[in-house]
Amino acid sequence: MSPASSPPRPCRIALALTLLLPACAQTTHDHAGAPGSTHAASPAPTITGSEWRCSRLGNVTPPADCMPTFMLSADGKASGFAGVNRWFGTCTANGASLAFGPLVATRMAGPPAKMELEQQYLRVMATVTQWTIADGKLRLSDGTSVVAEFEPMPAAAPDAKH
Repeated sequence: MSPASSPPRPCRIALALTLLLPACAQTTHDHAGAPGSTHAASPAPTITGSEWRCSRLGNVTPPADCMPTFMLSADGKASGFAGVNRWFGTCTANGASLAFGPLVATRMAGPPAKMELEQQYLRVMATVTQWTIADGKLRLSDGTSVVAEFEPMPAAAPDAKH
């Protein structure tokens, strides 16, 4: 091999992998909070652009078949499912402050228990003034106490049909 020629192909691939692989990992904290565990991390959910499902409404866990949802877009449009009907409105997030404008919903009828949950959910959302995300959960507060807690919606499974 002459001094002007490049290293053999397997050496170039090994060198490239050595340089690139560390950039693909992210140093994070493990569950105990100790720094240094290295693994690829998924992006943390944010209040905008993520869809959330209500895991606690006051002291109640909504049933799985009518679990309310919430999504806030970057342009301030809020929407979701309230238990029977879809809802939408405007919402302003400024730091930890959060304020909903008037919320409207479609008007389908449903079983009394689901309709009661829906009305409670919409009333609670109107009282929200603050938000926080901790331990992967979105917590909405009325300024005094947490009135609703949400978990990120699981990613939709890819369509198996091709």
